[in-house]
Amino acid sequence: MDITSKNAERLFTKFGKSYSGGDLIFAEETEATEVFMILEGRVRLIRKVRHVERDINILKVGDIFGENALEKGHLRTASAVALGDCRVLAFVSNAFETLMRDQPDIALKLIGQLIRRLGASEERIENMLLRDSQSKIVNTLIRLSNLESPSESHVMLSISPIEISSRIGLDVDSVKRGILQLKENRYLGIVGEKLEIYDVGALQKLYRLMGMKEELKKT
Repeated sequence: MDITSKNAERLFTKFGKSYSGGDLIFAEETEATEVFMILEGRVRLIRKVRHVERDINILKVGDIFGENALEKGHLRTASAVALGDCRVLAFVSNAFETLMRDQPDIALKLIGQLIRRLGASEERIENMLLRDSQSKIVNTLIRLSNLESPSESHVMLSISPIEISSRIGLDVDSVKRGILQLKENRYLGIVGEKLEIYDVGALQKLYRLMGMKEELKKT
């Protein structure tokens, strides 16, 4: 389904909800009753870890979230908060299942999204094993570049510091400093709200070099 189509607007009249920036869409540990799809804007997924709230993902137009509502009795594993004004479609589980049967591309979108989330989880585990923040940033940029254009060395990434922060688990200021350092060393450029990766191979060499330096510190 093209979420910008008239079909999406028709669905919005029946299933649509609008939120302003900062509005809570659902709270962690509450009953999961609806599956959501973003029509406009962005949504933050936040999880409380030892009483501290951590961003775990930033969702964009077309993303589906809250899918654990498809299983009865499940609780939300994170809170969802509107990041600026946004519009979403909110389906109870039966309505979403009907939508997937009627429009199989929705089911494929959900499967693809779950696969990407699994990859992001693997990325987080790898980053947890890295000690310095710059290695985490470089590793994440390499992974994102490979997802965006697997066969290209020059890649444009539409991702903000807050989105990188949520993927890595670093504060936004640390991410900004790391990005600026890579820019100063000519590994990437900043074009509007995009990151221009000049050479993914060069980033990979930098990542390996950083790993070698880390190993030397241990000896």
